[in-house]
Amino acid sequence: MVKPVMLALAITVVIAGPVRAAPDWNHAGGDIFAGAASAAPVETAKGPVFLPASRQPYDAEIVAAATRYRLDPKLLHALVTVESAYRPRAVSLAGAGGLTQLMPTTASELGVQDRFDTAENLAGGAAYLARQLVRFGDVRLALAAYNAGPDRVARLGVVPPFAETRQYVDRVVECYLALSAGRTVRSARDCRSRVR
Repeated sequence: MVKPVMLALAITVVIAGPVRAAPDWNHAGGDIFAGAASAAPVETAKGPVFLPASRQPYDAEIVAAATRYRLDPKLLHALVTVESAYRPRAVSLAGAGGLTQLMPTTASELGVQDRFDTAENLAGGAAYLARQLVRFGDVRLALAAYNAGPDRVARLGVVPPFAETRQYVDRVVECYLALSAGRTVRSARDCRSRVR
């Protein structure tokens, strides 16, 4: 007689097919957290292929802030692209300011004294984003928390159903993918897929 557990396993294998190892996506555009081993260049008949070096504004400052909090610099670049389009003096209608668009109370909680100081603003934005990533363990939820507030995301458990927040998350992810593909972007419009 076949035991019920073995029968269920056999049926699952027949219906679902063989169990495959989860795909390794680490080399599909970079890790969200820096510090992972770098991928070796792809060898071709013409030699190794490398993506071009970053030509983004404030690259050294963003890399420094991202590295401090173990973020992928491309993710912080994507956030800055969408938040301020690299304008350090940008101020939103809600009162958020600087490259990462910190609200005055959030900046104060993060120890940022001058939201319009590039290094301070980037460090504050990187720290806040890292907190959300650690809290939610999901890039989309962390970005939603950055935009709509962490308490709202925690209460709902999903990206809030606000058009602005959903568009924000989609735009940052789209910019992250564009940057991962080696593209230079200055605004969210530059991040749109070239294949439509």
